Amino acid sequence: MTGSGWIWLVISTVFFLGGFVQAVLSLRSGRFQPPAAKLVAMAVGFVAQCMFLAVRGQAAGRCPITSPQEILVFVSWSAVLLYFLLGRAFRLSLLGMFIAPMVSLFQLLALPFLRTAVVHHPADDYWLEMHASISLLAYGAFALACIAGVMFLVQDRLLHRGDLRALSYELPPVTNLATAIVRLMVIGLILLSLGIASGFGMARPPSGVHLLLSVAVWLSYSVLLAVKWWRGLPSLETARAAVIAFGLPVITLLMLEH
Repeated sequence: MTGSGWIWLVISTVFFLGGFVQAVLSLRSGRFQPPAAKLVAMAVGFVAQCMFLAVRGQAAGRCPITSPQEILVFVSWSAVLLYFLLGRAFRLSLLGMFIAPMVSLFQLLALPFLRTAVVHHPADDYWLEMHASISLLAYGAFALACIAGVMFLVQDRLLHRGDLRALSYELPPVTNLATAIVRLMVIGLILLSLGIASGFGMARPPSGVHLLLSVAVWLSYSVLLAVKWWRGLPSLETARAAVIAFGLPVITLLMLEH
């Protein structure tokens, strides 16, 4: 398997976007989809993501996070992976519908600039691979916290307006969403802490800018959680903060050079 792997990324994007459109049309018509139907498009899109990353990884000879385009796809893959692992535990069945547009956007941004993978010698510095992959997994958790925050805000607005349409019935209770937001931020913070710590074991220490950006993200979520626990930040404000805070990881991803 060589080349850019673009066909797998196209297939993945089509299924994520198609699943989102189908879910929106179903909700607008008032018809309820069985849970399995909602998972099919997500599952196919995820498998295609895995194939894309496998193609790129085999061609490059290392973890496929060597360009901004690959990083966008890897973060998208991380978010979908964590959704499959944690969504059921957090009772967030509709989370996939909200993940799909973000994943589609990231992958549509990556596709026009995708090039054939650059061949690298197999990485001798395993700390570098660990630092990069764990940090991007953390960003996937922060992305899920952001999306759960959006779901909270939508559900809160519908409830306050007394708008009991299909979307309101299918969205999880705000209490479940509030708990999920905090837990996802904690998971992301733990993963990012491990990523930053592993960076100091690299043969070549991370650059000052790279380290500063990672620490800035770590501090923003640490402060947010500290205020939540010690000052009793209301769930509505926590949801808003989780949505706003994800802007910093996005900016960080755009600024990082690999």
